[in-house]
Amino acid sequence: MWLYSVKRELPMAAEGSSPRLQDLYALGEQMAADREDSLAELRRRDHEIGQDCLAQDDAGRLLYWLRCVHPGDRETSGGIRAETMAVALRLSALLFGALAMAGFLLASKQALVNVLLFLLVFVVLQLLASLVAAITMMRSLRGSPPAVSPLNPARLITRRALPDARYLSENSGAVRLLLLRYGQEFGALFTAGAMVALFGLATVTGFGFVWGSTFALGDEWMVALTGALATPWQGWLPATPLTPEVISATRYYASASDLSLLTEESRAGWWWFLFMCMACYALLPRLVLWVFSRVAYRRELQRAFVAAPGAAAVLSRMRAPAVRTQALEKDVVSDSIVDDIDEGVMLLNWAQAVSTDQVEQLPLLARVPSDNRLEAGLGAPTEDTAAIEVVNAYRPELLLISVKAWEPPMADLADVLAQLNGVPQAALCLVPLAGREVSEHDMEEWLAFAHELDVPALRCEALRWG
Repeated sequence: MWLYSVKRELPMAAEGSSPRLQDLYALGEQMAADREDSLAELRRRDHEIGQDCLAQDDAGRLLYWLRCVHPGDRETSGGIRAETMAVALRLSALLFGALAMAGFLLASKQALVNVLLFLLVFVVLQLLASLVAAITMMRSLRGSPPAVSPLNPARLITRRALPDARYLSENSGAVRLLLLRYGQEFGALFTAGAMVALFGLATVTGFGFVWGSTFALGDEWMVALTGALATPWQGWLPATPLTPEVISATRYYASASDLSLLTEESRAGWWWFLFMCMACYALLPRLVLWVFSRVAYRRELQRAFVAAPGAAAVLSRMRAPAVRTQALEKDVVSDSIVDDIDEGVMLLNWAQAVSTDQVEQLPLLARVPSDNRLEAGLGAPTEDTAAIEVVNAYRPELLLISVKAWEPPMADLADVLAQLNGVPQAALCLVPLAGREVSEHDMEEWLAFAHELDVPALRCEALRWG
């Protein structure tokens, strides 16, 4: 028997927790290593782990299994470097935002800041970037994402977080959402740094905020624009309002020499308006997208973790009863059953093991009348139950269950077959891949599965393509 002393050292909170990208890579490594062990040994090992696992969801059970069979510190040197790089990039985003704002303000001619240019650089461009990120995120979730720029700084983190660079292309859905999550976080920090610099410089120094353009823009147009932009906070947030008088007084011409109308009231009104524009239209969308991308990333990573090649077999072995090593009883046989076919036979095609066209290529299944062929395993559990009720009502002398030989037996199939009642004989018909035969490994696994089922006279039959 396998002894897992490491399980006693695992905290109970670890069960059911979310997997990380490193766990996905470790799972692939462990699946490759398991190919070296015998199927019987894997069954004993995984069954013992499954008995001690308290997690209810598949991701939690698989993660618990991985921590038992692949022990070690999850915080590898690559993970530590990735965390350090992430912290450095966050600080850099804050600093770059503050420096960008300071450079924009301090470089203004005569300490005058053009409001329209400010809105273009720190509000409109940020809003467009959020819109592009939202579209990219939605397309990624739908499975048709655009290409990610190789210059994205978030790639520096993922390259150090993964021990193998090929994982940037494999499981690309989770990696892409991770890049989007970092992108929104860095964008939000950049905006926050710029807002802090604006608040500090505008309240300490004597900047004058003006507006003007080479286009013929009147005061009425500017009043309408600022009023529309201030709608989210106007009326409930106490602030110095931008009155038409302030807007008219701060209109700037290149030939203007008298700036006496730029009063303290006009300065305060503009910088507070610009600060709130950044908060509503630059920072808030980034924060919303950041939260959404975190949730989407975790769900996509969890889906990829459970759907990894070999994961279904592990979960099946964890749930399955312990497999005895003695010879299988005589009620589980693999003798040919072709001669048993008669009008009292039914076919239960499980999980679309064979298509309608392929049935004719399998001599055993082709002899089943078309009216006696049922489908199950792809719909809701109620649909599977309905199919079994049809079988129990018909009471065939022989029930054929066609299954995919190359896939491991699952607990849901066992639950469905446990509902059989009054069927004297049944056979698991192992359908191989096209042009191949059922391997000994697959036959052994299905024989062990059939042995544990409470179905009388259950057989296993390896089919051949005709």
